[in-house]
Amino acid sequence: MRLVAGLFLSAMLLVNPVTGLAECKVSGSGEVNIISNSYPSLEVVNGAMEECAGGELKVNAKMTTEHKEETNQALAASSSPYDLAQVSNSTIPPLQAAGQLQSMNDLVDKYKSEYNIEDAMLISFSGETQAIAFQVNCQHLFYRTDLLEKHNIAVPTTYEEVIAAAEKLKGEESIEFPLGGTYKSGWNLAQEFVNLFLAAGGEFFQPGSAQPAFNSAQGVESLELMKQLMGYMSPNALALDSTAVMQQFQQGQIAIANLWASRAVKMDDESESTVVGKIDFAPAPAITAGGAPATTLWWDGYVLPKNMDGDRDLAFRILMEGIKEDVVKGNNDITIWLRSVYQPTRFSKGAYESAKAGAPPYPMKPQIGLVHSAIGSNIGDFLSGKESAQDSLADAEAAYVAAAKEKGYIK
Repeated sequence: MRLVAGLFLSAMLLVNPVTGLAECKVSGSGEVNIISNSYPSLEVVNGAMEECAGGELKVNAKMTTEHKEETNQALAASSSPYDLAQVSNSTIPPLQAAGQLQSMNDLVDKYKSEYNIEDAMLISFSGETQAIAFQVNCQHLFYRTDLLEKHNIAVPTTYEEVIAAAEKLKGEESIEFPLGGTYKSGWNLAQEFVNLFLAAGGEFFQPGSAQPAFNSAQGVESLELMKQLMGYMSPNALALDSTAVMQQFQQGQIAIANLWASRAVKMDDESESTVVGKIDFAPAPAITAGGAPATTLWWDGYVLPKNMDGDRDLAFRILMEGIKEDVVKGNNDITIWLRSVYQPTRFSKGAYESAKAGAPPYPMKPQIGLVHSAIGSNIGDFLSGKESAQDSLADAEAAYVAAAKEKGYIK
């Protein structure tokens, strides 16, 4: 469980000079099909892999926000249409538990020297490397420096201070809403709950069991705080994901939000942003003064499906081309890379400071994905005023138990 925090801190402390990109070293024939989520750093990685295509070698990357569902279906089928699938510390546990991933030990040994594969990149289970990680990520505070200065607001360090800041910003005519939040029903909404729930001291499961325990005082407290925060957000907050909240910032519509570190560099993208140079970054707020930041630490990487039909050696080399040192050097600011050539910037300080202040890793339990899905599908009923917090959490627990029994986690 300490792995992700260690990856964060090691990635942030390693500094080297920046140079340009090198051409792909892979040639020949074959086809490599990739599936992943869709956000800026993945565009870079997948784009670098696709640059290897030419002649009789085809490399095709599918980027979709529905990647989790498609990956689960593909890896459970008799044959996977994908040779590389992007995963994170939340999505890999059930795939690994189901025996759907290949060991890459032999490939790591074969290409470690050629691609300088670093130990921090290796995600292993019982000594078997089953994923190659390339970045670390977390949600943390983004804020408009000009507006906080104008209204004499200190950078919030707790959610009480966030709410106080939002009150002061309600009358600011240059923005539409004081706060933003990635509250889109489903995965995004559940992640906001997870951040607050763990920071409040909540436990998802009963001790030594897969039975749920999140319909609790900490669960109710987390939901009530989310609803209070929603009072300062757009009325359609339950439809806004991280891309939409990023765009709210870029278009000058909001002043404060918890957003993913991988979105930070886009605040200064002159082709998209109207607030270049006006956004700064800080640790995620705590629930109480002196507490750990209310966020969770993540890694992202790729796996080789056990049921792939393609050339595993070719797929692995294409992956290495996508995350090699020259790609990192040429795209240093786009994310927090798990490479020793990565050079930290101001865009990564919010994530680094969150990790340093004790933010926990997202739980890596096989059944946590079922919990996440159940929460994301049910707590919106409380936030939209349809039922009580306790009833929403009871519905989420019931949905989780049904899914967990189907998967065999609960007898």
